[in-house]
Amino acid sequence: MTAVSDATSAKVHFSRGIPPLEAIPSAEIAELTGSLLSAEAGRLFQYAPIGLHAGDAELREQLGAFHAVDPDRIFVTNGSLQALDLLAGHLLKDAPRKKVLAEAPTYDRAVQIFERHGAQVSGIPLRHDGLDLDVLRERLRTEVPAFVYVIPDFQNPAGVTTSEEKRRELVALSAEFGFTILEDIPYRELRFAGTAPTLIGDLADGVEGAKVLTIGSLSKVVSPGLRVGYVIAPLGTPKDLAALAESTYLSPAPLLQAVAARAFASGLVRRNIDEVRTLLRPRHDTAVEAVRKALGDAALCVPEGGYYISVHLPVRTTEEKFLAAAGVANIALTRGSAFYPADAAPPSGTVFLRLPFQALSAEEFTEGVTRLAEVAQRAE
Repeated sequence: MTAVSDATSAKVHFSRGIPPLEAIPSAEIAELTGSLLSAEAGRLFQYAPIGLHAGDAELREQLGAFHAVDPDRIFVTNGSLQALDLLAGHLLKDAPRKKVLAEAPTYDRAVQIFERHGAQVSGIPLRHDGLDLDVLRERLRTEVPAFVYVIPDFQNPAGVTTSEEKRRELVALSAEFGFTILEDIPYRELRFAGTAPTLIGDLADGVEGAKVLTIGSLSKVVSPGLRVGYVIAPLGTPKDLAALAESTYLSPAPLLQAVAARAFASGLVRRNIDEVRTLLRPRHDTAVEAVRKALGDAALCVPEGGYYISVHLPVRTTEEKFLAAAGVANIALTRGSAFYPADAAPPSGTVFLRLPFQALSAEEFTEGVTRLAEVAQRAE
């Protein structure tokens, strides 16, 4: 394939991890919304209560039941990014240590949020089964961070799932050294194979000195447009977060919280999770096969769920030139080095590729990785 033929091909988008439209139960959400507005429009178009309000009471009950935790441990936010922002403000405001440790690579927007709150974010290498705990222990001997940020299930961007053993070791390190773990789980329910390891927050229950805050979202399992995120925290922390929230935005939209609560109560959330798994499983399987065929599997992460396959692709050029050549080939990529904290980078001689498969047909994904292989062969 030549550069000329590449340029006339349809663009393949490997740049965003958004749900495909067919994964969003729009008609059912609209029906629930209509019934709520018919019955409770006055309440839902009024301000939410103030005075350390942690979110819609029914939604917190439903989230508590979903995660088998006390609803008083739930704090509702406008999406998970707002949860990250509030937690960063809460944990870093008076912290004697501004160091934050994160997986390398990690979610780039999270790093931006932490840095905006004054954090110095440092990367710990991510292996096939989670953080490199040998490196983490060595770092802890010289400086204990304010918190460690992890995405333990089908990690964005790498697709890695942290093993049960490493989760337990991480909890033990939290108890030993006194740092907080931020556990971000937007993709956890989208498992296509294997058995889910235990939530880190659940493993910490009953471990003296261990501190875990779990961040969830409905964006990937129901609808990103609902803008519903939440925090599972020790008792008392939701009120601290509510105090921060009330001084900035008061509360998430009452209507959207009520719709989310009704989606749980009606069974829509669990039904949609099952349907999304059924929808995405064959896309995942086809994508893994296509990557192995086109790019090889020496540096391939094969997830058991989520949205992303990742590859450290050997190249004979710079990332900048590789991305430019990919653009000529009508491939939209996110810059892989942007997923690494400032003190970390992809292995020398490689570019890091995050390849979302959830919104692409088998033909689109296969065409995209085939073009990427050709770009890598031509690039100098």
